[in-house]
Amino acid sequence: MVKRFGKLITASFIIMAIGLVTFLLVIPLYGYFGIDTDIIGLLILDIGLVICIIGIIRWKKLHGFKLVILIVLASVLSIPILMMVVSLIYYLISGRPLGD
Repeated sequence: MVKRFGKLITASFIIMAIGLVTFLLVIPLYGYFGIDTDIIGLLILDIGLVICIIGIIRWKKLHGFKLVILIVLASVLSIPILMMVVSLIYYLISGRPLGD
């Protein structure tokens, strides 16, 4: 798979698989232990999608309209990741959740 798609796209598939498994484990983990993993799983899946889009841009060496569309898609998909990072930094500095 690495020879066909490259290291970046292969790594993104692995990250997306980890995110999907984490998202699907929410039912048994929340039912038995009270651990909520759905948002974490979706964010990991989102990170994998952004990495995959970057890998496609590098692999295909796109130009013009297709490049702009993929960059805009990667930027929009990166917004939840940015919100999570900002919220984590605020929590680490203040000790309170963002919006509290």
